[in-house]
Amino acid sequence: MLKLISQRLAQSVVSLVIVTMLTFALLAAAGGDALTALSDDPLASEATLEQMRQVYGLDQPLIARYWRWLSSAARGDLGESFFYRASVSSLVMPRLLKTIRLGLIALGFAWALSLALGLRAARRPGGWLDRLCEILITLAASTPRLVVALALLALASNLSLSTSGSVALPAFALSIPLVALFLAQTREAVGEAMSEDFVRTARAKGLSERAIILRHALRPALAPLITILGYSLGSVMSGSVIVETVLNWPGLGSLSVNAVRSRDVPLLMGVVLVTSMTVFIGNIIADVLLSLNDPRLRETRARAV
Repeated sequence: MLKLISQRLAQSVVSLVIVTMLTFALLAAAGGDALTALSDDPLASEATLEQMRQVYGLDQPLIARYWRWLSSAARGDLGESFFYRASVSSLVMPRLLKTIRLGLIALGFAWALSLALGLRAARRPGGWLDRLCEILITLAASTPRLVVALALLALASNLSLSTSGSVALPAFALSIPLVALFLAQTREAVGEAMSEDFVRTARAKGLSERAIILRHALRPALAPLITILGYSLGSVMSGSVIVETVLNWPGLGSLSVNAVRSRDVPLLMGVVLVTSMTVFIGNIIADVLLSLNDPRLRETRARAV
């Protein structure tokens, strides 16, 4: 297990360097910087702007600027935000905790709902609940989070409900595409497990369908769910940008929008870094849970090592 974790951590470090390098290059290719907006200010002379660029290192080559940022980030220093005039860490970390809270609630709701509906629908394939699940999957998969967020915003407005600081509405909007993914995977995984020989043996022993699903079919069906649960963190983190902005949730998504608007490179790089780290950690947790859930996978990895 420790070998698996160390391998995943090493892969994550390499991936982080690549992701941040590409992000830094794309921001530079977009043109402009945090001082560009000041060039239209008649009170800011060209000499003053040039001096500020030297102070912040914006006059250096791209590789030098990235190396400077990477060296500081490796020491835990993410720099200072141009727009907020505060350290990036003090801005990002509280927002990260709020986004993680939002994402965990959305993932938990989607996972619990999908598992409950999928397991009950598997007891009667082709029944009314199974057909209802198909409709729910289609609607959830085809409805963008933006549409859901706007609909919830309109509903809250009509009911005179405040969306500021409320986690229920943004978590629900964030969970909708996840419900489609988890529910479809649950129906497929449980359906495949129900056709296995060990399930036929359990039926021959006279066990009820409920007991068969919970005792025999559930565990193998959990493996793909655990996998997509960990990998869905990337979808949650990216989807939070829209949901947080529309429903006024003070997380990383809304912070990244402000960073892009103000061309605040240190702040945006800090957001990209912690977001990528969160996704990679989620993937590692998914690998560990898979090994704990499936002893055969644990033995296979042990032999590979």
